[in-house]
Amino acid sequence: MATSNSRQVILDYLDACYAGDIERAAAFYDDDIDFVCYAPVELFPTLGQKRGKAEMTRSLAGLHARHEVLEHQVDFIAADGDHVAVTLVLRMRSRDSKRVIRLDIGNFFTLREGRIVSYRQFNDSFDVVQQVLGRDLVSAIVKSAR
Repeated sequence: MATSNSRQVILDYLDACYAGDIERAAAFYDDDIDFVCYAPVELFPTLGQKRGKAEMTRSLAGLHARHEVLEHQVDFIAADGDHVAVTLVLRMRSRDSKRVIRLDIGNFFTLREGRIVSYRQFNDSFDVVQQVLGRDLVSAIVKSAR
């Protein structure tokens, strides 16, 4: 696949994904997609490791059921053939707590025949936990160490 086409496929996927267009986003998944997001699944049960289009689709639907996506902004994108790397900022509001969280996310995609076959996602888990809990954990750790 041409690099520019791979880049556009991922940009289109991200737009569908964060707009909550589950059906359109799922069309970008290979049937055997392998997804891993390195995040605390206790706080984000829709993340972690997922395998297959059906599981990814349920995961994405779960994300939108739990959070309202306010915006996503792609900061950087690089493509080399079927490999695409993206950093982005995602802002979303918890439907339960109404707390707004901001995530800086690194995404690494591998495509095959225009579909996502491998997807790895990284974020600053410690920062995300602090935002979700609404507490400065560093201060709490330092105080308990004294």
